[in-house]
Amino acid sequence: MNIMFWALMLIMLLVAVVILIYPLLRVRSSTSIAYKDSNLGLYEDKVAELEADLGEGRIDHERYQLARQEIDRELLQDVPEESRDTAGFHYGHQVKRQPGVAMLVSVFLPAMALLVYMQLGMHAASEQGATQQAQTQTQPQTAQDVGSIEDMTRQLAERINTNGGTVEEWAMLGRAYKHLKKYQLSAEAFAKAVEISQNPQLMLEQAEAMALANNQRFTPESLVLIRRALEMSPDNANVLWFAGVAEFQAGNYRDTIAHLSRLPDEARKEPDVDHSIRLYIEKAREALIAQGESVPSMDEILPPVAETATSGASIKVSVNINQDVREKFGAADSVFVYAKAASGPKMPLAVQKISLAELPAIVLLDDSMAMMEGMNLSSFDSVIISARITKTGSAMAQAGDYIGEYRVDDVAQASQVDIEINTLVQ
Repeated sequence: MNIMFWALMLIMLLVAVVILIYPLLRVRSSTSIAYKDSNLGLYEDKVAELEADLGEGRIDHERYQLARQEIDRELLQDVPEESRDTAGFHYGHQVKRQPGVAMLVSVFLPAMALLVYMQLGMHAASEQGATQQAQTQTQPQTAQDVGSIEDMTRQLAERINTNGGTVEEWAMLGRAYKHLKKYQLSAEAFAKAVEISQNPQLMLEQAEAMALANNQRFTPESLVLIRRALEMSPDNANVLWFAGVAEFQAGNYRDTIAHLSRLPDEARKEPDVDHSIRLYIEKAREALIAQGESVPSMDEILPPVAETATSGASIKVSVNINQDVREKFGAADSVFVYAKAASGPKMPLAVQKISLAELPAIVLLDDSMAMMEGMNLSSFDSVIISARITKTGSAMAQAGDYIGEYRVDDVAQASQVDIEINTLVQ
């Protein structure tokens, strides 16, 4: 009986090997889409949608930045150097035979399959794989992830220096450097992108990187960039916000009021966003009044936003923090409350940012916070609700942060969940 079993196993393995290695041994025509047409094309589509949402006031600048970082990170992870080297840049390109790969498949794969079967059993192996996948999807970003981003950023920079870079590649490099807090390098990369394409969004990102490298103060050069962006896109909410803040720092308070008061109501629908806008305008008013100038009242400059009813899915999140954890952070440290699909894309479906001083708090996550069309709470049955505190203010989880999580298996039926921030991010 044993001999018959192993004979059948051997025959099945041989058949499988032949099927697997045949395509590897013959020359075939590549029909793969070029790297620029696939990865970068998808990237550009996502960014275009995100910028459209921002320009029309459907998201605020903070959520725009969170989504932008996630998109950039996904693209960096999707295009390591070896994948680009082997991708078909032209249709009809002839792919070489791969005897080495064929040997790997013919020897390594059967051996591993047999080992797994003997050690774990087929059912146990499948169950364990599913469990590990579920755990991976809910793991926060680790220091190893940051190291991987650094490696991929370095590879991208090397490719650009060797082959010359497109506007998309320079912009990608700038965002990667910004994520790594290498702000001067980020500004230089965005400057290269702006040289190629006079794009208002790229000008803003260059100006932002320059400000971050200058202790969060806009330089005269960055102010020039922002003004150029404003001339090219005078109704863009993102541009108006940057212009208002930059002019405030430069002491041009009339311009601050003029720009920020033009932001659409949609851009002000979030209480924290509206509060920030009002704070800048009020400080600008006070400065002008101190100079002896006549200034309209606050309500004349910026009438209150009419409240609109929330539609679609929503979840109230009661957020608290372990007392021992609280003592490790300052009152102004950032707390991110967000929802991600339990299985699927890693981009947040809804995000709110508060400070430690506001805890305990009840935070509302709803469909209006979607960063991309079709990526909202209503689109998924199961989500992971997370509350994370960080000293760095980064939208990406880092070692030293603390987090609390809660899984919601039926979004439609969920009303409120309770989360305590109590787990160290390794």
